[in-house]
Amino acid sequence: MRIIFVLISLLLILPQSFAQNTKENCNKRFNFGISVSANAPFVHDRKMVINDLETNKPDNETRMAGCVSLFGRVNMKKHYLQLEAGNSIIRDIVILDIKDFGYPTHQEINSRNFAITLDIPLVYGYNFVKRDNYELSLFAGPKMRYTYYNKENISNPQGIAFTLKEGINPFTACCIIGMGAKISRLFIDFRYEFAITVHNKPGTYSLYENNTFISEGTFYAKRAINLLSFSLGVIL
Repeated sequence: MRIIFVLISLLLILPQSFAQNTKENCNKRFNFGISVSANAPFVHDRKMVINDLETNKPDNETRMAGCVSLFGRVNMKKHYLQLEAGNSIIRDIVILDIKDFGYPTHQEINSRNFAITLDIPLVYGYNFVKRDNYELSLFAGPKMRYTYYNKENISNPQGIAFTLKEGINPFTACCIIGMGAKISRLFIDFRYEFAITVHNKPGTYSLYENNTFISEGTFYAKRAINLLSFSLGVIL
């Protein structure tokens, strides 16, 4: 009988203690945490110039990828500042028409792009709902994106050899806007980041068909990479 009484007492006390500790943890002045996210790039081709002549902008296809981030947050009543550091993978496909490069007929070629970046955002958030362990906030801020790996793979049709030698700007400045919700230690957020600076540098191209020279010259796709992402994480 005594054992049953002790067990019942523990069952009543432990959940209350855990809830109290969780509440205290969530109301701390400083928190840190980790998040994982899925992202989709939206490539904004501002213009394309071939041999100093502006031509049609290429089409783009989005490919899903992801990001893992660590962050620290300073809480100030309904406001907070959050500094993050994470690694992102960005994938997209650029569809080029090589008629723009001197080929006699329309012929589409896919350029598959794969990049790994180091992301450092600093966001300010405002909790317009903050009740016990539940928060709902809007946030915005700047982000610096450093691209330390970039690979471009061009799928050529049979008999055609089309190559691009294109540089990238390793540092890209972005602006973030988003909305987040937190329940106890778990949170989700949706964010969209606008690239302020461009991703690409001018480059060169060459085009051959069956080892016969067609054309070569300069090429510049002035391209910015915007990202839509959904994150899930935990605040410790």
